[in-house]
Amino acid sequence: MQTHHQPDKRERYAALRPFAFNEALNVLCVYDADLIAAIFRSEDFRTNPFAEHYRTIAGRTGIDFRASIDALDHVPFSKEGEEHRCLRAAMSAVVSGDARGHAAGMERFIGDLVGALFVAGREVELMHDIGRPIFFELFSRWLKIDERPFLKESNISQVFDGAMSLNRRKKVNRALQELADALAERRDAIATTPEVAVAMNVLGNDALTGSLVLSLWHVLQLHPGARLCDIAFPQHLPATGVPFIERIASRDVEIRGMKVARDQKVRLMIDATAFEVTGEEADLFFGKGRHVCIGKPMTLAIWRALGKAVTALPLRFMPGELHLRTGDYAFTYPETARITLHD
Repeated sequence: MQTHHQPDKRERYAALRPFAFNEALNVLCVYDADLIAAIFRSEDFRTNPFAEHYRTIAGRTGIDFRASIDALDHVPFSKEGEEHRCLRAAMSAVVSGDARGHAAGMERFIGDLVGALFVAGREVELMHDIGRPIFFELFSRWLKIDERPFLKESNISQVFDGAMSLNRRKKVNRALQELADALAERRDAIATTPEVAVAMNVLGNDALTGSLVLSLWHVLQLHPGARLCDIAFPQHLPATGVPFIERIASRDVEIRGMKVARDQKVRLMIDATAFEVTGEEADLFFGKGRHVCIGKPMTLAIWRALGKAVTALPLRFMPGELHLRTGDYAFTYPETARITLHD
């Protein structure tokens, strides 16, 4: 089920609020922003242990998924307790170091990038020309190493996809192994351990680029033919590349009128809050509580720098094609998002 890829998804989400049980997935899907926020903050729900799923598949098939398992074992939001605290601290040390300097550097980079690309008569492919360069620039700053030469694939974040085929899992696993090997060879140069660096890439690759490009596309397609300088950019991301996040009930619990049995998986459809969340829950895409996204401040700084750079230009534009990656049940990832610019 890929509701997050459907053009009428907003209507579908609205019809299912505040929550609905999906029998095919055996998942309780939550669509209401306040209820999603309450579950994020609740101590009665634990995270989805992604690595265990791969251990089960590896045991059943005999296929070596060690690269995928190792990457997921170093992702903080798949852990609880002391493991979570240690992994979160390791990533926070990288992300928080010289945060102001990195934010200022990213603003300059984005200003230069947009200035060079947004030229009258030119077509800009937002994922290739904007999203991916921003990702590489940020992670090069954070990890103190240029990943462009060896991070060729943009599919490593799909390790989170519980519904993809075995062949696709093997392809993602190979990409993760290649990244892990490349980072291990540069162990003395990077700002953290190779294992944490791989996990950071897994967390940031599709989530950051997908959310930035979808949000930029959303803002622009509302104003076809307008001058960029006349568009008011929202301060918060209006769209997300991460359609849902899952939690598992640790006990029988009732929360805001919704009863959840122990060990029931709950799918928090944060995509259902896109385009409309304001006020306290405006940043619901980043989660709440103990698992709030470590990269939230930098992502918002990048988004606002992107809006500042784009709206500084007097050019007119027209949106072109938007194509999402197919067969993807975990992300809303634009493979193509084109605009053309003119005077």
